[in-house]
Parts: sequence; structure tokens; C-alpha cells
Amino acid sequence: MIRRLLVANRGEIARRLIRGAHESGCEAVAVYAADDAGSPYVGEADVAVLLPGASLAETYLSTAALVGAAALSGADALHPGYGFLSENPALPEACAEADIVWVGPSPDAMRVMGHKARAKALVAQAGVPVLPSAVVESGADDAALETAAAGVGYPLLVKASAGGGGRGMRLVRAPGDLADAVAAAQREAAGAFGSDEVFLERYLEAPRHVEVQVMGDRHGTVLHLFDRECSVQRRHQKVVEEAPAVLVPAVTRRQMWDAAVAVAQAVGYTGAGTVEYLVDASGFYFLEMNTRLQVEHGVTELVTGLDLVGLQLAVAVGHPLPLSQADVLSNGHAVEVRLCAERPREDYRPTPGAATHVRWARGPGLRTDSAIESGTVVSPAYDSLVAKLMAHGRDRASTVARVSHALRALELDGLETNRQLLSAVLDDATFQQGEADVHYLDSRPDLRDAAFPDETRHRHAAAAAFCLTDERAARSLVPVPAAGWRNIGRALHADALTDIVGTVEVRAAVPGEPASVLVDGEWRAAATAQTRDGIVDLVTGGDLRRRHRIRLTTHRVDVNGPEGQSSFALRAEDDHDERGGVAGECRAPLPGTVTKVLVEEGDVVAEGDGLVVLEAMKMEHTLRANGAGTVATVTCVVDQQVDVHDLLVTVEPA
Repeated sequence: MIRRLLVANRGEIARRLIRGAHESGCEAVAVYAADDAGSPYVGEADVAVLLPGASLAETYLSTAALVGAAALSGADALHPGYGFLSENPALPEACAEADIVWVGPSPDAMRVMGHKARAKALVAQAGVPVLPSAVVESGADDAALETAAAGVGYPLLVKASAGGGGRGMRLVRAPGDLADAVAAAQREAAGAFGSDEVFLERYLEAPRHVEVQVMGDRHGTVLHLFDRECSVQRRHQKVVEEAPAVLVPAVTRRQMWDAAVAVAQAVGYTGAGTVEYLVDASGFYFLEMNTRLQVEHGVTELVTGLDLVGLQLAVAVGHPLPLSQADVLSNGHAVEVRLCAERPREDYRPTPGAATHVRWARGPGLRTDSAIESGTVVSPAYDSLVAKLMAHGRDRASTVARVSHALRALELDGLETNRQLLSAVLDDATFQQGEADVHYLDSRPDLRDAAFPDETRHRHAAAAAFCLTDERAARSLVPVPAAGWRNIGRALHADALTDIVGTVEVRAAVPGEPASVLVDGEWRAAATAQTRDGIVDLVTGGDLRRRHRIRLTTHRVDVNGPEGQSSFALRAEDDHDERGGVAGECRAPLPGTVTKVLVEEGDVVAEGDGLVVLEAMKMEHTLRANGAGTVATVTCVVDQQVDVHDLLVTVEPA
């Protein structure tokens, strides 16, 4: 039995593993970098160990640091979670040398499945369907590439053998584009994975992404735990997952289960793993095997009632699986959405910052695995995932409705997220009919730009509710020097409230009197209200009463109503974008690291020219000139850490 488990991860998965350790009767050890010291998971562990160093390579990506933390804390087992070193064979090998139980598959299985081309060859020998493919030999000339491509067929993908996640991948539709695509994929793969080996694979135009959860023990037993659908993706990263997969014929579904078990048996697999497929009308094809616990494991837990982390811990110390395939049952439907700190309408730009207030929805069939609580700071150094909102119900329609409610009921202040995108997907007819393929989200800019349904009415109601609060009326007695809104005393006060969509102007007299909203230059009566302790019952036309919860700070108001949350700035200068700020100034729109300085003092620039490149949450953002002129000062350097609103470049206007 494991006595003390070191969790070699952070965020929401660290909290899930700590909970799993406690439920299995063992202590949990957290590891943390200095910027994670205030994260919730650190305080939930029995012991926490600081990882020295400032970079990922020195902390969460350091095998020596993790194994050293296990030795220091007296941990006798290590769970890697997902991401970071979870699929690096060097970590389990180091654990074995230190006599620490590794919670996961063998290093050999990880090596085989981590090499995409070799994995395809192995599963094909086991009788699992694969797409036509060919490995690009080192130094292959154009003729050799054309011969390989002819055997695969067009269109095709060039893919990195040593990695995934869309990196080192290029789509080729015609022979004339092949050589350049292979060269570009090799360069990207070498930088991302340390290997420039790539292979060619037939491209499916509109496949769906379906995967099968497996669990194996050291006694040769491998079980499938049914399937999941993960077709709603952005940039090859999953956004919505559900179990079971939708619109898959029963015969195909059973074949996928059997094939997944065969894949795991072919490498002597132990622990939790996922076999992923591409599925279209012609059949299903092996994509890859993830040799770790998946982000979306929660939906499988909801439909099966099984504790996957508990099973992992049991088989890691040699216990046989406590159930047979016949004992594994699937009940109802489960859906998960990934809540991320990002702005979809600006190409998923990350939006790190402090979550000043968090209140998760609760109720029957709801589960939230979160990285944050009130006061947590989301760092630009890590992935943008802050929570997974899950629901379980008797059928798909009722489950989707439960997740939609959880998103609307969520109170999250200070941190911009993709919640409106998630709501738009759940409400979209294509998704509701189960017809989304892997290109669905990337091909629907209307979903990326979406706000809540009937956005104008929602924002006007939220603004009016704020204007009618007792606290707001009390504040109107004292002049407040804030640009972007004005104070006209208790008899009548007016406010201009700004969010990412625009500005709403509202005014009201004392509480109980009607509020007005400025529409097309004309003040129109909006609502009356009854207020109590930050709760406003807003009464609109027809005596319809809707409850809103208001949270007010010096320059910000957050309003939650039946349609969801609106967050308004009370200062115009708080509304920044990548060309924001005073004319002639380039300021950081978010915390991050300067990776490139594109100009020098004296350079002449035009409006829209790139000035500085920032990296935040693993993505690069080019900051551009908001007018033509000459660069006067450059106040940043490469590798400098900057905060929101830091001055980076000034431009003397032309």
C-alpha cells in the first residue's frame, strides 16, 4: 500500500490527485514553484515542497527536482498527472532507481507509444485499423518524398513522430507543396521535441475524434471503460468532451473498444491510458495512445461510477483490478467543458490575472475540478485551463442543459474566460445534434465571437441592476474622480460602464425609482428594483422579476443574472487591447515575457507595424503601433518579465 504520494503536477489535476490520495487512505505531497505558493492545491496537501528555480526546466520539468522532493518528503510513490513529464520515460526510470513507486505504465510502453510512427506500425500488426502512412527517411530528396506521398495519397498530413498537439504538423493537398511542408514540419518538430523525424499520413477531411479509456494491471488484465467524444477542439486542443461518443454505430463502437484493449495488450500496458481514433463514414483509424491519465477522465468516472485515480494507485503497487469487464457499466451521459483564462474573440489570447471572487455552481449531477478559488492568481507561465465544469444526467440533452446552467450560474470576477464561447457551443444546433467534427470550432468564427444570447438586453439589465444597488446609491453621495463615468449626486447619478463589447450608459435616482439606459442617444426606462446586501431583484416590463448579484469595487462591477455574468470597468483606461493606451505608447496588455523587440530608437513605423512580441501562457502576441511615427524610446529587453500596463515603447507621432 502507498503511504505517501508525491503529486508531480500543479493546478486542477494536482487537487484531483490529492483528493484521490486521501480517499485511498494515503498522505499527499505537493510540489510547487515560487509563483504557485498561493495556489489552492499547495494548502490541500499534507506536505508541500518548494521546487527551487524560476523556470519550468528547473521546477516542474526537472526529473531531479521531483525525485529529490519525493526523497525529502519521504514519499514512497509518485503520480505525474498529465502534461509536464507525465509521458517522459526518464521520470519512471529515475523513480525506479530511487525505489519510488511510479503510478503509470512502464517506460518501454511509454517509449513505444510516444513515437507516433512506431506506435502505428505496432498497432497495425495487432490488427487495429490505421491510415496509410510513410516515415520520411533522414536526408530524403524530392523524388523520395514524392514516392512516399504517392503511396499515402493526397491530401496528406506531415506529422512529427515524437510529439503531438498540432506542433510539427502541415497539411499538403498538392505535390508541389510537399517539400516545403516537410522542411517546415521538421524544423518545428526539432524545436518542440528534440527530433526532426516526421511521417506522412492520409488526411481525413471531416473526421470526429473518439477515444477509449483503458485500464491495465500487472497480471495481464486490460479493461476498456467505454468511449468519449472529443471533437470540439481549438488548435488541436480539446474544449468539450463527453461520454459516451455520439452517433457512433453500435458495431463500430464495440470494434473500437476491442481494438483499444488489443493496443494496450500489445505493449503490456498497466495503469490508465487512452487510445484515440479518427472516425468518419469509412470507419475508425488509430490516431495515438496517451500513456497517462487524461484531462477528461472525469466524464468516464461520472458514467461508470469508477474512481480512476484510485484504480491507478491500486495497480501501481501490484494489486489486480478489482473488477471484470462484465462489471464495468455505463450509465447515462456526461459532458465536460474546459474553462480557460483566454479571450476567444482575439484568437484565444490568454488573460491571466487574479480571480477576486469565485463561486462555482452546485447541484445534482454537477462536478467542478478547479485550479482556482477566490484570490487565486492565474500566471502567464502556465496553461490557461482554470477549471473543468462537468455534468451527469440521464441523457445527453438534459446533461447539456445542466452544464449550460453551471456556466450561467458561475460567479467569477477579475478573470476573463472563454465561458461565452462554451455557452455558444452548447446552445448551437450542430453540437446539439451531435454533428460536430474536429474542424467545427475553427470553422465557426461566430462561436468564437459569441456573447450571451440577446446580449444587448442582458448587458442593459446588468448595468441597470448595478445602478439600482443601495451601495451604488450611497457612493453617489461622494464625488469619485474616475475617468469614464460621472457622479451627479443622490438626486440623479449616471454611469458609463465599459466591457469588452462596448459602453453602456445608465442613470437612476434613489433605489426603487426606475433606471434608464441610453439607447441611440435617448434615455429609456429600463427597470425598478428591490435591493438587499448586493442582491437586486430587477423588475422589467410585464412585472418580470429577475435576480442579480452585484459585487462592486473601486473601478469595477460584476453582475450575475439569469443569463450569466457581465463584468464592467468603471474607468475607461482599464479597457486595453494590443493597440491600446495613449497614442504613441505601447504598453503590455497582459503579464508576460518579452521574447522579441522588433524596433530600435529612431526607426520609422507605420500604424499596425510590430513593435514587441510578448509570450504569455505558451502563446506569442505581437504588440503593434497604434499610429505612424518614429520610435523615441525602447524601455524593454528580451527575456524581461512585464506586468499589465508596463510601458514598452514610445513612438513620436508623425
